[in-house]
Amino acid sequence: MCNGPDNSGGTAAAGTGTITASVRSLVPNHPACTEALALARSSLPASLLYHSFRVYLYAQAFQHFFQDDGNPSPSPSPASQASTSSSAGPSAPTPPHVLFVASLLHDIGTATVHDPVPERFEVVSADAAAAILRSHGTPEYLVKDAWLAMALHTSPGIAERLGGTVRALRLAVRADFGSYPAPAAELLPGGAETVNVIRWKLPRLEIEKDLGDAVVRQALGEPLKAPGGSWPGDLVRAKREDPGWEGVNRAF
Repeated sequence: MCNGPDNSGGTAAAGTGTITASVRSLVPNHPACTEALALARSSLPASLLYHSFRVYLYAQAFQHFFQDDGNPSPSPSPASQASTSSSAGPSAPTPPHVLFVASLLHDIGTATVHDPVPERFEVVSADAAAAILRSHGTPEYLVKDAWLAMALHTSPGIAERLGGTVRALRLAVRADFGSYPAPAAELLPGGAETVNVIRWKLPRLEIEKDLGDAVVRQALGEPLKAPGGSWPGDLVRAKREDPGWEGVNRAF
């Protein structure tokens, strides 16, 4: 299936990502997903688009990894997942289209069209996804669940304790950035085949640099996007402390 990495769209320019047939086959068949995918493809650089797809796949695995009582299932990944609290309450699996929209658009607030909006990118992203879900008749309790998951996805120690979609999205983001164990192949939808898709069709490119730079760019133009104590605020502070640094933001 895979002949080599797809490195197309390696710049931070929006609309450069390529969605192959193998990746598209993983998208839920729902009009909200079609709209969210079109928005993400046109608004995000390839690195953020691929990151968002990986987050969706990981979030699916984390949703099913935990039992309804909040405890890990009897078949955990090789990593123990020990850092996650088991205090979260019961939660039913999120419908695939809701989880997809939340995952794919969790960083859409960093798109240049949102530069003037005086809100954190996480909140802007959550608002955009909520609007799409509502427009396609999604029940309000599911819209709220997706909104909270997106708005809190950079909030350590909070999202992990809330369970459900909020926890799944947070852990998926952490797994993609290496601060939490990635789910084992058998927990991913499609198993080993999906691992190949992640490796070859959803390359990392320069996701850490591109995302950090986008958040800082916005916040330097609109300070309300980076309030004190927030992840965007940490990124801006690091940039100001070493303005000549051209690598991945030191606070990433």
